[in-house]
Amino acid sequence: MRRIRDRNPMKQLVAAALVVSLAFPAWGQEPPPPPPDGEAQEPPPSEEPPPSVEPPRREPRAEQMGYFDSCFGVPHVGQGPFGIAGEVVIPISGGPASAPSLPISSKSSDEKALLLLAVVAAVALPVVVYAIDNPAPRLVLQRFQCPTFTLDFYGGVDNGRTAIGDRATGFVSTRFGFGVGHLATDFEYEGGSGTVSAFSTHFLLRPTPREHIEGGLALGYRRSVLDGRIQEGFEIGLPHRYALWRDELKTVALEIRPLLLISSTIEPTLEAAFLIPLAQVLQLRVGGRAYTFQGELRWGVSTGLSLTL
Repeated sequence: MRRIRDRNPMKQLVAAALVVSLAFPAWGQEPPPPPPDGEAQEPPPSEEPPPSVEPPRREPRAEQMGYFDSCFGVPHVGQGPFGIAGEVVIPISGGPASAPSLPISSKSSDEKALLLLAVVAAVALPVVVYAIDNPAPRLVLQRFQCPTFTLDFYGGVDNGRTAIGDRATGFVSTRFGFGVGHLATDFEYEGGSGTVSAFSTHFLLRPTPREHIEGGLALGYRRSVLDGRIQEGFEIGLPHRYALWRDELKTVALEIRPLLLISSTIEPTLEAAFLIPLAQVLQLRVGGRAYTFQGELRWGVSTGLSLTL
């Protein structure tokens, strides 16, 4: 029996087209051609434009800022790890050299011993507070690196023995200081009628201030005169301040000045004063002091003003 072959060309063409369409179904899904040059393609209506980003504000550099802005203005990171500090006191000439000397009683020796213990305690306490305190605010550290001028002017009344007996006498004192960073210096002159007249000068080595305390090690010279008697020698101490409250550079503080005069004997001095801000650079001083002159205890109260620039 002869095989019948179907040679219909139309059927073969339809079968070939069906095979090609099943093997390549993605040919009909090609992306549309790009737009011609010069025509911008509009974004889809559902997309939102990206938010605008403001460029960062550039802060003025320290060298472009004035003295007031850099030392009293907005805080910025300061430069320079070193500074200088010191103190000077000026003596006044005493009376005639033939003035009688006063005997030292056992009571005066006991009072001097108690004052000496108080000075030692006043030196030890800030060391402990400094070790456990927090770092100072940035504005305080910035001010620490700037040149600082201070002027203290105060007066008061001292009580103690003189050549004519126990009595109260007035005094006036002026202290000028300058410091930059870890070094500073100040000069002091004190005088009055019938009381101790003195001149002193010291250099101070100041550590970086902390949040609640700042100060320094004072090394210098003091000369005092009372009723023709002279007391002078090398002086060492640790003057410092406790910051009780801060508002930027305005600070309510307690200033403590423990000092030891070393000559033929050791004569202690302890001064304390509250500093209350009246303005950005002006403070009210209210305090007192106790010290010995050739073993005799003298004490008093004082008030005045402090200016810081």
